Amino acid sequence: MSPIIVQFHSSLTKILVASLATTTSHISQLLNALSSLVWGTKSNNNSSSFYCIGAGTCVLNFTTYPYVKFGECGSVQENITNWGGEYGFPTTICCRNALTVLSEAMASHARRSIFNAPLFITQDQWQNCSNLFHPQQGMSQHSCGFDDIYLGSTKCSYLTLPVVKAKKEYQDALDKCGHFDQSFDQACANCTSAILSLRDSLYEQENGKESNDNKTERAMCGVAALVALAAGKLPDDPSISDKFLRCMPTSGGKSGSSLSKLMFNVLIAVVVILVIVILVKYIYVSNKKKPKKPVYLKQITTWSGLYWFSKAEIENALNYGNEKVCLGRGSAGQVYRGVLPSGQVVAIKHLIKSNTSDSFTREVEGLSRLRHPNLVSLFGCCIENDERYLVYEFCANGNLAQHLMRRDRHLTWVTRVRILRDCSFALKYLHHHIEGCVVHRDIKLSNILLTENYQAKLSDFGLAKMMGMEESKVFTDVRGTIGYMDPEYMSNAKLTCASDVYSFGIVVLQILSGQKVIELDLDVRDQLTRKARDVSMGKRPISDFEDPRINGEINKVDFEAILHIAVLCVAKSSKSRPTIEVVYEELSKVYNDTISRMVLMLSRIEFEIESSTTSRQCS
Repeated sequence: MSPIIVQFHSSLTKILVASLATTTSHISQLLNALSSLVWGTKSNNNSSSFYCIGAGTCVLNFTTYPYVKFGECGSVQENITNWGGEYGFPTTICCRNALTVLSEAMASHARRSIFNAPLFITQDQWQNCSNLFHPQQGMSQHSCGFDDIYLGSTKCSYLTLPVVKAKKEYQDALDKCGHFDQSFDQACANCTSAILSLRDSLYEQENGKESNDNKTERAMCGVAALVALAAGKLPDDPSISDKFLRCMPTSGGKSGSSLSKLMFNVLIAVVVILVIVILVKYIYVSNKKKPKKPVYLKQITTWSGLYWFSKAEIENALNYGNEKVCLGRGSAGQVYRGVLPSGQVVAIKHLIKSNTSDSFTREVEGLSRLRHPNLVSLFGCCIENDERYLVYEFCANGNLAQHLMRRDRHLTWVTRVRILRDCSFALKYLHHHIEGCVVHRDIKLSNILLTENYQAKLSDFGLAKMMGMEESKVFTDVRGTIGYMDPEYMSNAKLTCASDVYSFGIVVLQILSGQKVIELDLDVRDQLTRKARDVSMGKRPISDFEDPRINGEINKVDFEAILHIAVLCVAKSSKSRPTIEVVYEELSKVYNDTISRMVLMLSRIEFEIESSTTSRQCS
């Protein structure tokens, strides 16, 4: 049997990879069955939870930080300065997301490597990773300067993680790039300076202080520095490489600088301006007597990283296969299933016109700045003929409410714990965003989407608000879903980060009990919270609260720990609630304990099967 890498948890990976290499086919079938129990989904040979390493397979994992298309690739080509110097890698700003994806994937590979393996992979392995991001107009692996990022191309390509970590500049860069709670400009300056100092130190170490300046070599040292820093960061920190590359200034790409070309460009610009002035005057005169239309959008040109779909592209995606499939309906609009020309399945939200001004602008502006594995990705949008569409990644398993409330099947205990851990991870990212605390305002079961592998992703940012970490705001429009809303927010309209914590606490109680909170009935919600407090205080048994469909899968200690943190989250006073960091840490501990028990169970079953097989052979 070929060796299998299980994308699970580090402790589970080490044990299963060693054991599965010598396991019989019967044991493999049993482990696959147990895997489906753990993940809450059926396992098969094509499952993305497992993949085999073989010839032609990329050894880098791009699932945690997937590539997101960058909207500026079809326009001005600007170089990222300082990456390798003026004549370093010809990397343009449209490759910025690809640089982040690449550095994070290489960092993940470096963390998993043993025996102090180099940060870079071999040339053959690198060629197998040529499709690390989806094809996009204006960029490719060659145009982004990634052809020679492999072991043996330069002296810095032989660097290992321990060697880089030993540099004093490494810790300085790690510290400065981990503190973006100050002003963004100052944090950028400190982070950029520290990383470039580490790059230059590595260059001098490998090439000597007196060596001629080799721009390509210096650029490779920069890549090594960035990969090592990403590998050394805390797992739940936002991407260091993403922060660093966002801070990078840009300069125009190299082009002819002759006077004739300059004059030609100036002449073209003058002609274009004259044409625009004439058109504007014509439109103004022709529409002077018409009633003015409301302006829905502000500064739409500032939204970057998004693909702008035409109405025709949206219609083709919606009617793929001559069938229009509605995935759901909400106050902001309807969501449909769509298929792009590449075959990629997406979710397309058609916003209701009455909500266009607020919801569309807020959601696009918010999601264009947010990126996290547990937030649904926004691929692009469409603005045409008063129609507004948003195009999201498609989550094959729908929303959490559909699974939790169905009686014909149920989510396993491990899957429920992982969903809670993932959601708290996403909220931690939102509440500690570098631009301020992002309050979601509508955390509920139907806004938690599940991928094919039951990874949880928060969605629907139509009500989201940005504010300072310790700030509270009073709003005239108290909006959200009543059954999940913070009582303080409902009574005095004061919104804080703790408002999301309360809503998440209601979600936790529903996942533990399997009971639905009727969205417009506060009595049902209050009954659920009172029962949870009684069980947490020992006044009622756990069996009165746990979802009977779990059928004894839970561990009592883990259940009580999650219930306790949920009861704290739904405290009526926001000052009595824990921060989302505390919630995430507690849920992570429970998840790790649950996985450890699953590892022991799998090992015990494997041992018993091997012992039984040996006994039969001896007899």
